[in-house]
Amino acid sequence: MLTFTEEYVDSLAPNASAVKNGWGLVKKNQFVVLQKSEDGSVLFGECIGSGKNNYLTSVDFFGETPTARCTCPSRQFPCKHSLGLLYSFLNGANFTTAPIPEDIIAKRAKAAVRREKKKEQPTNTHKVNKSALTKKLKAQLEGLDVLDRQLQQIVRAGFASIDVKKLKGLEETAKQLGNYYLKELQNELREFQFIWQQNLSEEEIFSLAFEKVLLLYSITKKGKEHLTKRLEDQALVPDTGTSIEEKLGHIWQLAELREQGMTKTDVELVQLSFSIIKSDARKEFIDLGVWLDLADGQLYFSKNYRPYRAAKHIKEDDSIFPVASIKELFIYPGEGNRRIRWEEYQLGPAPQTKKIISMAKQNVTEVLKQVRGQLRLPLADKYPVALISFSKVGKVDEQWVLDGKDGTRLTLTNGTPAEIDTLSIIDLLSNQDLVDGAMLVQFYHELGTGALSAKPLTMITPKRIVRLLG
Repeated sequence: MLTFTEEYVDSLAPNASAVKNGWGLVKKNQFVVLQKSEDGSVLFGECIGSGKNNYLTSVDFFGETPTARCTCPSRQFPCKHSLGLLYSFLNGANFTTAPIPEDIIAKRAKAAVRREKKKEQPTNTHKVNKSALTKKLKAQLEGLDVLDRQLQQIVRAGFASIDVKKLKGLEETAKQLGNYYLKELQNELREFQFIWQQNLSEEEIFSLAFEKVLLLYSITKKGKEHLTKRLEDQALVPDTGTSIEEKLGHIWQLAELREQGMTKTDVELVQLSFSIIKSDARKEFIDLGVWLDLADGQLYFSKNYRPYRAAKHIKEDDSIFPVASIKELFIYPGEGNRRIRWEEYQLGPAPQTKKIISMAKQNVTEVLKQVRGQLRLPLADKYPVALISFSKVGKVDEQWVLDGKDGTRLTLTNGTPAEIDTLSIIDLLSNQDLVDGAMLVQFYHELGTGALSAKPLTMITPKRIVRLLG
């Protein structure tokens, strides 16, 4: 089954116009034939064009990177017809199953020969089309200027001035950001809009809006600095020290991460938490897993994005309870809990709960210090997770608290009003589950008071693992 996102397709486009024109073909129903191979490795079809005959276009996922082919005269690769084919798939169009065309099979064979010859050449350099990349970076800078002006208007007028008309204007700005290759910022701005659509108090709305504006401003400021430096650098080297590339819409390929040394080998992971987030602002399902590395105790995130309109085409992640053995683990650039990905894994025995507890942080005070340090980083996740060892979990004045091994007390919370209530599930656990164990928590920062609280995600006892998110 094919698994790719709209952001990934956008990253293949030679320019913003190609993205717009590709979607234009979909909206105008220009594709008269849409087909896919039985193994899902190739999409192909026919598109009405300006010529007498329909254009035959295809995208082949047989190799390491997709190969787009089309009979149109365009010199852009991929052309708008190939991009439109991919967007049609993401848009949920009906692709009938058909045999792979003979010409594609023949071209695959020739490509295989070229790959074998390439392997014999002593080079590991990742080739970059510098001209196309330069154009993209300049377009992104223009998009950041558009967003910067919008943010300044919001700050000058104040949150109280935001009404239906201004929210509609923000949607127009969000659409523009997509044309500037700033898909992630487009999503962030739409999440800002969505705050006003939730059933929240004015205080809660303004608090969430302030947090989102700070993030948008930070990405805009650092994004401008970063893109300017990259344009001045003839090597055009991507930043692997922070998450700025991803914030600006870069889709990291596994080959890139491997080339940059962002991998670990022979890793054993335990999934401590799994949830599916329904984001109406992004119009996506997000399959979110939290994983523990059994070698060094590091916590990681796995994320699988499934746009609403393409959800039936993208395989949904699932809960995994046994130990997962991974030959090559890919680690995304970022701050705090890093995102991970892999190509394949093998399931082993059930995890040993006592080993997991032994890897939990004993010093709650030190954890809080690290969390506050992460929150000060402009681009870092504002809801970090930690695995904390506890001596006891219980209620004090009707408030759930965690007492750490170092004597520090941590207030527990349910997070935002829209989130799943996990504290009520703790009420159902036995007293034995509430002593001498470990808890996976997600931190929340109260902007007004500066206080930190933690949402329980998973309880690990000497005998079992209790996932509170279901």
